[in-house]
Amino acid sequence: FFFDHKQDDSILIVYVRLPAKVPQAKRLDIAEYITRANYGLMISNFELDFGDGDCRCKGSIDYSGGVLARGMIEQLIGKTAYTMNRYFPGMMRVICGNLD
Repeated sequence: FFFDHKQDDSILIVYVRLPAKVPQAKRLDIAEYITRANYGLMISNFELDFGDGDCRCKGSIDYSGGVLARGMIEQLIGKTAYTMNRYFPGMMRVICGNLD
């Protein structure tokens, strides 16, 4: 996990990265996979840097007009981690070439 806190905008972002970069030869395949996975996701989404192969799940919360509470942070971390865990096996099948 890593965090980005945009204090001026009252936004907290949490990222969960894949443990390795996506190889150049698999970036289009994983881009299609995460595009399909992103459809309908409400709290988090997947991102891919085509330049270096960094692939991550991003969750964010806008707490404008309120106070960022511990429970909100815990929910954000939990939901973002859940999303990565849900799609991780399929992402690894795409990257490793074990598509059914």
